Amino acid sequence: MTLKAKKSEICHLLDMANVLQDEATKNNIIHVFDDGGYRELLLTKMFGLQKIAGRHGDDGIDIGTGKQYELKTVNLIDTKGKLRHKPGITTCHHVNHEIIKRYRAVSGFLIGIFYINDPARIYEVPPKALEHHFKKWESRLLNEENLKHINNPKIPFLDIINEGILHYQDEM
Repeated sequence: MTLKAKKSEICHLLDMANVLQDEATKNNIIHVFDDGGYRELLLTKMFGLQKIAGRHGDDGIDIGTGKQYELKTVNLIDTKGKLRHKPGITTCHHVNHEIIKRYRAVSGFLIGIFYINDPARIYEVPPKALEHHFKKWESRLLNEENLKHINNPKIPFLDIINEGILHYQDEM
């Protein structure tokens, strides 16, 4: 393997990345290109939220009201470039009783549906609308032998559409 481009030839890309990262840093997003950071940056800016620092706990807060939100994003295009027709909304890699309790306590789930880098739709889903999922997860935790947590249970896409409040839709 040989180096084909000098740093000076990609400076424009680095400059664009730095502008995005500077904006993300102001919003407590440490790595704008990791773990949905770019998409979370858009959600926080569009809804006037401040990202809560760290990876544990709620994701965003409305400083004016003190309301906290769980931020979730999903891309309609998978890593192979194919359209996902019914993508699942990921939750957490270690859903346990404490996480479920926290999910019930947030003001809402703000869920961004993205087409590559562009927001296609953004829904707010109240925790009450997800209660049947919480109960199902709790039942699994209580009844399945040696189950200490559930690895990333997904919320079906149709539940978000049917139970959520549509706050944004792109103008396709």
